[in-house]
Amino acid sequence: MKKLLLCVFTGSFLVACGGSSTDENNQSGQTDPLDPAKIHDVVPNVNYNNSSIMIDHINFDGRQNGKYTSDMFNTDFNNEWGSVTGDANILDRNGSKELAVTHPKGHYKKGISGGKDLNEFNEVYFSYEITFGKDYDFSMGGKMPGLAGLNPNVSAKPDGCKTIGEDEGFSLRSMFREDGRAIGYFYHQDKTKTCGDEIDYQHEGKDFSFKREKTYLIEQYVKMNDANQANGIVTIYVNGFKVLERKNMTFSENGIYAINYQYTQLWHGGNSSDWAVDRDSTAYFDNVALSSAPLSYSK
Repeated sequence: MKKLLLCVFTGSFLVACGGSSTDENNQSGQTDPLDPAKIHDVVPNVNYNNSSIMIDHINFDGRQNGKYTSDMFNTDFNNEWGSVTGDANILDRNGSKELAVTHPKGHYKKGISGGKDLNEFNEVYFSYEITFGKDYDFSMGGKMPGLAGLNPNVSAKPDGCKTIGEDEGFSLRSMFREDGRAIGYFYHQDKTKTCGDEIDYQHEGKDFSFKREKTYLIEQYVKMNDANQANGIVTIYVNGFKVLERKNMTFSENGIYAINYQYTQLWHGGNSSDWAVDRDSTAYFDNVALSSAPLSYSK
C-alpha cells in the first residue's frame, strides 16, 4: 500500500503540504476572475513553476514538432498503460508547444487514453488546459481526464459501464456531450446508473457548454470521504469559476485506499459507432498538473 499523504486545510496546511504561509487562499499568486461573462475568454495566468505547491507538471515544450507516439505518451506521463489511437502531433501554438489530438472522420474511441499510478492522497488538485478546434465535432460526446482511486484488492477498474460493488474504486472523469455540453462522469460507491453518473457543469444557473476555439483551464479538486461516511468532495472549476460541486460522495466505503490514479483520456465514446465523428476533429492539450493548492482561484 502506498503511503497516504494527508493535507489538512487548517492553519498548518501550507507547511504540511509544502506551501507558503503568506497566502493561505491562493498559492498560485493569481487573482480571482471578476466577470463571469468572460469564462470562455480569459484563461488564468498560472505559475506552473511554483515549486511550493506543484506535485507534477507535464507540458510538451521539450518535444520536437511532429508525430506523437504511444511511447512518447507513456514516457511523458509515466503511464501504467496508455496508447495513442488517433493522430497526435506536437506543434507550436500560442507561443508554446501543445499536443494536437485528431479524432479521424467516421471513427470513435480514436484519440489518447492512459492510466497513471499516483501516491495516495487524501485530497489533491488536478488540472489541464484544453482547446477544441474550429471544426471539432462533439458528436454524442467523449471522455476527458480525471482523478480516480483503485482498490488494490480488486482487479477491475471503475469504468467501462460496470456496476460498482463494495469498495471497487472510483473514477471522476469529465465528458463533453452534444454541442459541447460539459458534465462530470462519475463512478462512485453510490452511483445510480450502470455506467457513470452524469452531472452537468453549471455556470450562472445554466448548463455550461464548451465552445470551439476557446481555451479552458479545467481544475478538479477531490477530497476523500471518511470511512463509512458520505462526505467526500469533488469540485470542478473552469477558467477560475466553479461549475460543479458535490460534498456527499462515497469514494471508498472503509477507507483502505485513497486518490491514487489519474486517467488521461481524450476520445469519443461510448461503445458504438453512433459516437463517431463526421469529420476530422482536433483538440489541443497542454499543462497537465497535480498540486497541493488551487492554481487559479482562492480556496
